[in-house]
Amino acid sequence: MTKELSAATKELYQAFEKYPFRLTTGSPLTVSEKDKAILHSKPLRLLGDEELSRYAFKAMTTWGELNDFKHYLPRIFELAATRELGVATFVVLGKLDHGEWKTWEPVEQETITNFLKAWWSYDINCAPYFDAENFVEIHKKTNDLDGMLQQWDLHVASQGFRNYVDFLAVHYQELKGRNKFFKSLKKTEIETLLQWTVAHAHKLEEGFFWYDQKEEAFSKTISDTLYMFERV
Repeated sequence: MTKELSAATKELYQAFEKYPFRLTTGSPLTVSEKDKAILHSKPLRLLGDEELSRYAFKAMTTWGELNDFKHYLPRIFELAATRELGVATFVVLGKLDHGEWKTWEPVEQETITNFLKAWWSYDINCAPYFDAENFVEIHKKTNDLDGMLQQWDLHVASQGFRNYVDFLAVHYQELKGRNKFFKSLKKTEIETLLQWTVAHAHKLEEGFFWYDQKEEAFSKTISDTLYMFERV
């Protein structure tokens, strides 16, 4: 975890610490007493995927109320950002919309937005591959495409550059066709992302020569990606 994400996580806990632990209730059809016992088995910051994933999926729909979700939100988001939660990002962040988070106290909204920006920076510059779902879902909540692109480190020696190559190799054709993950983006947002991609395409050639003698396999991946990019 980066210092930025660590600080944003700390602020998240502070903003929501006023929502106390309480015994949550759930639909007897989908939430068993065992499920509740697991959720209540540890202090908040010690809960992991095993204890939280089922609740994170069912929060506010068939399990607990809004203030219950606010209590668990910092830990759920922390685990999601570090890819330790077995629940899809669109489900986790979808809970914000379900809870009408834009009506929450300004400090809560601001803290969540700051956390999401730190999450994105960590994800794109430190994670081992480009996660299109994370990109799209975080963008939906922050509505700051330019800011997200500015956070993306494209120095050829960085993990961010590797993720740029992965983004092009795996998702560029989807982006051009507005398929799969990218279908929710507006036309202007697609155009902005494509223009940004083209503007930085020279990094592929730079990266190819950088890795040619250092990492042959990745150098070939860059070469193949550049070949595809120039022909799509």
